[in-house]
Amino acid sequence: MKKFTLGLVLAATLPVAANAQRYLGVATSNWSGTNSLYLNPANLADSRHKFTIDLFSLNVGADNSLAKFNASDVFNGILDGDKLSSMLKYNNTKDKFSIMLPYSEVRGPGFMMSIGRKHGIALTTRVRGMAQVHNMNQNLYRNITDSTFSTSNVSVQADKFNFTAHAWSEIGLSYGGIIWEKKKHQIKGGITGRYLMGIGTVSMVSRNLNATFVSASSTQAKFDVTNTDISYAQAGANIGSGNDAFSDFLGSAGKGFGLDLGVTYEFRPKYQSYKYDMDGKTGITDNSKNQYLLRFSAAVTDIGSIKYSDNSKQAKFSGSANGLVGDEIGNKINDFDSLAAYLQSKNLNLSKNTEATKVGLPTMLVVGVDYHAVGGLYINATYMGNIADRLRYGNTNYSQVTLTPRFDTRVFSFGLPVTYSTLTQNIKMGAGIRVAGFFFGSDDMLSFFGDGNGMNMYFGAYVPFNKKKPRDSDGDLVSNRKDKCKNEKGVWEMRGCPNPDKDGDGILDKDDKCPDVAGSKTAAGCPDADLDGVADAEDRCPQEAGLPAMQGCPDRDNDGIADIDDACPDQPGLAQYKGCPDTDGDGIADNVDKCPTAAGPIANEGCPDTDNDGVADNVDKCPTVPGTVANQGCPEVSVQVKKRLAFAATAIQFDLGKATIKKTSYKLLDEVVKILNDYPDYQMTIDGHTDNTGKPEKNLQLSKDRAASVKAYFVGKGISADRLTDNGYGDTKPVASNKTAAGRAKNRRVAMDLKLKD
Repeated sequence: MKKFTLGLVLAATLPVAANAQRYLGVATSNWSGTNSLYLNPANLADSRHKFTIDLFSLNVGADNSLAKFNASDVFNGILDGDKLSSMLKYNNTKDKFSIMLPYSEVRGPGFMMSIGRKHGIALTTRVRGMAQVHNMNQNLYRNITDSTFSTSNVSVQADKFNFTAHAWSEIGLSYGGIIWEKKKHQIKGGITGRYLMGIGTVSMVSRNLNATFVSASSTQAKFDVTNTDISYAQAGANIGSGNDAFSDFLGSAGKGFGLDLGVTYEFRPKYQSYKYDMDGKTGITDNSKNQYLLRFSAAVTDIGSIKYSDNSKQAKFSGSANGLVGDEIGNKINDFDSLAAYLQSKNLNLSKNTEATKVGLPTMLVVGVDYHAVGGLYINATYMGNIADRLRYGNTNYSQVTLTPRFDTRVFSFGLPVTYSTLTQNIKMGAGIRVAGFFFGSDDMLSFFGDGNGMNMYFGAYVPFNKKKPRDSDGDLVSNRKDKCKNEKGVWEMRGCPNPDKDGDGILDKDDKCPDVAGSKTAAGCPDADLDGVADAEDRCPQEAGLPAMQGCPDRDNDGIADIDDACPDQPGLAQYKGCPDTDGDGIADNVDKCPTAAGPIANEGCPDTDNDGVADNVDKCPTVPGTVANQGCPEVSVQVKKRLAFAATAIQFDLGKATIKKTSYKLLDEVVKILNDYPDYQMTIDGHTDNTGKPEKNLQLSKDRAASVKAYFVGKGISADRLTDNGYGDTKPVASNKTAAGRAKNRRVAMDLKLKD
């Protein structure tokens, strides 16, 4: 088993990188270059960098839940070639444990570049590897690896464990972009695609193994096994067997593809405060500063696998065997054929094949939140959770939660990651420092000062070209790069040189018609309240935008007469009528013409007098018949006509108690018809009256019926009903006493009166 132990140690010396630690002390910095994209490729978008060139970085370490160790002892032991067991101080009292010992990392040359503000791309290179034992039975492991550990007549069950040592190199191409952005909110997405080149792997997966130790000594431990179900694979370079791995450094033995996917949301409540004006432009976003108060991110990393066709060997062991010797297994575990032959000689069932071996990547879910507390102080919380299948060929990581307070600026950052690990079930503490593009630190440093379950350290360098707000030494909003007078405040129009502008209205005195009074560009530097291009001093309408041709006044009807002078501002007109039209052409403007569509003399206020009776048609109720002014242009009703109407009122006779007109009254009614025809512009009222003989209700109805009968007679003679109005009043309006027969006779009447039409 010494070679097995040595193989694990040698794996640490390979230039490979494990994904177990991700530079958390500096990777959460907003100026960490490509280090942040390994947490989430969406971090490429809206980066604080214009461009970075990756030089290198190295990360080495170990972690386990079996024993504690001191970092200096491990390094010295590796250099001296000591056994792993001599470096460990076992403290796990549980049956099962996991160990990631050791791991290291190199990130090689690469670059990242921002494309505008919203997009970013990166090219990265890495060589990675992990040597890992997961869920191993402690008694089984220590009886095989530790000659000082002696157990006999002990039965153990070692099911569902995985031992995998894997090394591979990769080239990654990443893109990040802003997906959606609106004021306070921003969502970014990112993707990294990787071409994977496998170097080599050794993997053993146990679904079941029952073992009983029958003897143990200082040199060997013998045990029997039953119910064995173990898969074993070896492909590519023989990891841990010497320098073979270095001959396949570029990983031509296996090929595959990997993928990282990520999304980020930023809440930016003060986004307006990060805008500025410069070089004649307004509302420019300051991309050199972090605008968010809170940033939430989620990513799935290391999706994919590597397929080995070169030197791929697989075997499955099952059944039972007696007298297995741990040291003999350890000597053969890195040699597929030797191990297969040995286990077969112990009567284990063996099935072998040379199919391609597929080795999975350590897929993880990475969720984080970054809070910008104040100034350069941030607090980051990151959760990493394993989502890879542990019972397949390949490595897996262990879930952890890390809280990292950090001070973060463009030039310097310092973080203190504090992590709870589900592997060790305890707290790790670290520190990371970045100065410009140089960084170093550890995510797990307690073992440097005493005993711990793990340790790691990292350092590296890159060349950053950061985004910067243009410098403006004299504060005139003209950048130094474009300022022709860098030490003297000026204006953009003069490319940063002083502006001879006494009134400060932005117009050079040489171009300012009012150099001592602040004005507007629209009036060549003179005050122009309505911004119509006519200076207030010359503007007849200084508070209302108008036309220069109208001395600054508007002309709504476009008749060439300013509204201020136009008596009809909404109707095109003529100058002689103060902007009003004369529709009938009678020389009187429509606004004062009482008859704007009919020509008339001035004496009649523009209206005609068709019947020449001295009454204008607009007020003449009989415009086609000459009349008198007193009678509104209509002819007067003669005295004779009035007498005949008065006579008719009492002379019209009806049948007794009825509304039927007696024929003897027809001649009189025909005379009234002639009067109506002689006065066509008059209307007639016909009012029926009775004496008080009989009931009032019957008298009222009789009076109405008799008036209606008279009206019907007139209509029958061709008189328009529109000219006639009939009504009945019964005995309510007597003209004589109802106490005498003569008086009652006068009260029984149908009164008729001619009136001008309304």
